[in-house]
Amino acid sequence: MFGKKSNVSDDAKTAELQSETAGLWGNFNRRVSEILSTNKVDLRTLPAISIQALVDTVIQAKTAVDLRVAFEKLQSTFEQARSQETLHLNQYILGLRSLLWSSLNQVMDQMSVMNKESEQLDGLRDKMVRALDSDDLLQLKLAVKDWVVLQSSMSQERKRLANETQTNYQRQLSRLQNELYLTQTELKLDGLTQVYNRKAFDSEIAKTLQIAQLSGRTSCLLLFDIDHFKHVNDTYGHPIGDKVLQHFAKLIVQNFPSRTDFVARYGGEEFVVIMSDCDLKEASEKAQRFVALLRKTTMTFGSVSLRITVSIGIAGSRSFEKTDNWIKRADVLLYQAKEEGRDCYIVDVAAA
Repeated sequence: MFGKKSNVSDDAKTAELQSETAGLWGNFNRRVSEILSTNKVDLRTLPAISIQALVDTVIQAKTAVDLRVAFEKLQSTFEQARSQETLHLNQYILGLRSLLWSSLNQVMDQMSVMNKESEQLDGLRDKMVRALDSDDLLQLKLAVKDWVVLQSSMSQERKRLANETQTNYQRQLSRLQNELYLTQTELKLDGLTQVYNRKAFDSEIAKTLQIAQLSGRTSCLLLFDIDHFKHVNDTYGHPIGDKVLQHFAKLIVQNFPSRTDFVARYGGEEFVVIMSDCDLKEASEKAQRFVALLRKTTMTFGSVSLRITVSIGIAGSRSFEKTDNWIKRADVLLYQAKEEGRDCYIVDVAAA
């Protein structure tokens, strides 16, 4: 009526699965380490990885084969993504390992519950068989009642475990996603001035130029250089020089506030602003206002008060031009502004 018992005990099957799962986990860690040392992963590809789907696959795995497929899928995903963000990937993997380890623990907990349930069911089955053999109606009624109670208890316990698992995953996923966002942001910002760094600029200008060329609309590149900045460092020291850079960066951000304005530190005392979908006239007007504002701005740091000026080169995007040429034209215009006495801006007249 209730079927025959398996020749291989559930305990033996569970032990076998646990052993193979542990082996898979160790192999997974080793292969991830190899990936970290031989591959570079592109940040932009990481958000596309569905961590929740991978976790669900692990949790729902009923055999070692299912677990192997989940781990190999994760490895394949990382192998397909390459870039120079090894530091980020290390941090990301630490969080991911923690999450997957928690998943593995949940699998083991569920197996433990299933083993306990299996033992209880086996006991009730034997009890019902004995009641049937003895034709004792009371024993049979009691056995059936116990069976119903056990089934209800098992259902409630599984529901409780499922809710706890889901809550735990959501909490860990939220933490991991927040850490990922913060890491990505930190990698894109200049540590001193907190505007975008050179790497972020290189990526942004490539996208901006491509969009400008496809749309046929002009975008402008403004290259800023603080005049006589070496004199500031030599006179007041590098700590004051750093404060000047920080204040200067803040002024640029405040005066180029549009969501289409991209502000970055190009290197040293040089900064850049990319003004998307903007003509040279508008860029020139903004540069003119900034030069005038900076000219009458006094920076005060403790007992030190000083003023600085800036030279700016402004170049508009062109069709069929590479980013290096666009930057070079802005740099030539900046150099021209320096040659003409500094404290001014020079616009690309040929393109105006």
